[in-house]
Amino acid sequence: MTQNKLIMKSIYLNITFAIFFLFTNKTNAQTIWDGPTIEFTKENNADPTKTINQDVITSDVALTRGNSGEIYNAALESIYQKETSPLGTEWAIGDLSEFESLTFSSFRTTVEKPKFVVGKKLVLHIIEENVYLSVEFTSWSRGKLGGFAYKRSTNNATTSSKKKISQEKISIFPNPCTDYIQAAGLNQDQYYEIFDVIGSKMAQGSLEKNKIIEIKDLKKGIYFLRLENGESIRFMKK
Repeated sequence: MTQNKLIMKSIYLNITFAIFFLFTNKTNAQTIWDGPTIEFTKENNADPTKTINQDVITSDVALTRGNSGEIYNAALESIYQKETSPLGTEWAIGDLSEFESLTFSSFRTTVEKPKFVVGKKLVLHIIEENVYLSVEFTSWSRGKLGGFAYKRSTNNATTSSKKKISQEKISIFPNPCTDYIQAAGLNQDQYYEIFDVIGSKMAQGSLEKNKIIEIKDLKKGIYFLRLENGESIRFMKK
């Protein structure tokens, strides 16, 4: 075999190995969120720049909607772009259990006309973190109101570590607070919801170590921070 043929064979083998390596790494990195379903609602005319009006799914994706247009990712963009929003995501119509056989595209391409999205079963792929979850819209306001609501699945990986999470002695500070709260004793990220004293949900997102939760938009009063392990922490906004 000539030297040129040996070189070409070596290049071919290296490329084949690289493609295989990248493919297996991507497959292994897939995470399926098939945990308990939660609901997110953005009210009509609510300010999309405020965290309370964004569904903070991961550190890279926070879905919201302006009064004009469709949903966008507030973590990466400040306004909706018709062909690309929400940035960092792709969507498919179908069931989460069949995600490997689904065809993914932008939100607009997938649903065609967002005003008819209610009731469709969708699968959302968060590209950077390679996370797949189910989404089903329950409302979509028309007439430049900007409201929408959906149900989505959550990270089920926390179930297996629930015992570990429940052993954490988590507290929040400052308490009383004015502009923000922060967690102490947190060993791993947890999903949280904030409720007022009559049980209305005021905010939700991911509680992370050394990260603050802005609450300056909340009115003065008593609130409860509910964590995914069932723990509820009382705090006062002054």
